[in-house]
Amino acid sequence: MSTTSDEPHPPRHSHSDSVQVRLKALMGDFRHGAWQPTGLERRLAELLAQSAAGTGSLSAVSIRAALWEGSMAAIYENSGRFITLVADLLPLLEKPDAAGLRTAGLALDFVETVAQTAPHRQVSPPSPECLAPSLAGNHQSETAPPSRSPRLREDSGRLRADAARNHTRLLNAAAQIARERGLKHLTMEAVAHAAGVGKGTVFRRFGDRTGLMQALLQHSEDTFQADHLSGVGQADGRDEAIEQIRAFGVAAIRRYAQEMELQLAAEPSPHQRYRRAPRRSYHERVSVLLRLAVPQADAELLGHALLAYLEPTLLWHLSNQCNLPLRRLESSWLELVSRVTQETTVPQDAA
Repeated sequence: MSTTSDEPHPPRHSHSDSVQVRLKALMGDFRHGAWQPTGLERRLAELLAQSAAGTGSLSAVSIRAALWEGSMAAIYENSGRFITLVADLLPLLEKPDAAGLRTAGLALDFVETVAQTAPHRQVSPPSPECLAPSLAGNHQSETAPPSRSPRLREDSGRLRADAARNHTRLLNAAAQIARERGLKHLTMEAVAHAAGVGKGTVFRRFGDRTGLMQALLQHSEDTFQADHLSGVGQADGRDEAIEQIRAFGVAAIRRYAQEMELQLAAEPSPHQRYRRAPRRSYHERVSVLLRLAVPQADAELLGHALLAYLEPTLLWHLSNQCNLPLRRLESSWLELVSRVTQETTVPQDAA
């Protein structure tokens, strides 16, 4: 005769809880300087942050790409705490639930912070009791990674350079298909054919069609920021600040007009829209320029107001549903900037 105990079972901690505990511990060590990212770890964080910029969230595809990039070398960086944590995020994203998504969101905030950290000298590692065990079961000294031959470093660098070139070639092929034929024709097979590679190569690099579109959007974002954001220095006074705001908006409108279908397909959910790295970068830049142009104004809120005009969904509504020409959208942006910055003369066109 079987009996059932009425005593409560002890709580069982989920994989998500375990990952979150380790993540918070690593974040704490990072804040207090007990853990500092190496160059490789920072590079992996940059890859994860960049891949999440289009959607505002990490994905299984981006995690696999980071693990592939880091390979076994990352296990020896800071005793492998960062790379093992990244690897343990993968099950949470392959079969996501509410707890797993919360943990992934916390992880994204962390990797974005690590990615933005300036390189600095590696300090002594934390005490052994704070360290997670190495995936490889390595028991060598914690103070330095094992030496690697110059040939391995040289070969690894060459392989990464080849992978980067192939990645760019695939994205250029995908961009051409999307631009000339539309997203409905953007398939893994079409990209492989256009780039002259096997279909398996495309699947290994991007995972699936969604991953391909996310990478394509990120490629476009990187190009846009390099041309219109990253290379822009500090404005020299009010007039130059206003001119930079004007130029930024016109460039954004023209970019969205060229790739509107892709922008709408990648439109994030409302709770992620303003957390995306590109949106935060735009707001930071516009706010800085507004402080120079209108020192007495609330630059932070006015920055959000200006960027609202550049939302892809609004531009699509105005151009496709209201049939407004691109030139009018650009001119209206210039007028809006003029009124917000209290210019005495309102420009009439974008020419």
